Amino acid sequence: MNPALANELAARAADGWHPITLIEIKAQLRGLGYALDRTLDCRSTAQIMTGPRAGKTYPTFSTGIKEADTGRSAFHVEARRDAKFRALQNLRFEVGLYTVLRGAIMDL
Repeated sequence: MNPALANELAARAADGWHPITLIEIKAQLRGLGYALDRTLDCRSTAQIMTGPRAGKTYPTFSTGIKEADTGRSAFHVEARRDAKFRALQNLRFEVGLYTVLRGAIMDL
């Protein structure tokens, strides 16, 4: 395993966060009426900008989230902003769902 990835996973575990599977992420999104938009897949490197770990980097993998019924990005100006959207945002920012995919962290 990449040392930078291992360090980031250890830091997240120390904060009480643990990865789940991609299948579990898809199921949670489906329950809210969303799906991953894998046409937007992008591999990159994240750098922590503040705090005691500032300057540390780790491999990331990002993708899009779309409304399952319309196919529109969940973040498009005309996308719905209902209770399910607020639940999606809670999963992204409060729960912090993520998985490890092809040697990189994919945050929801």
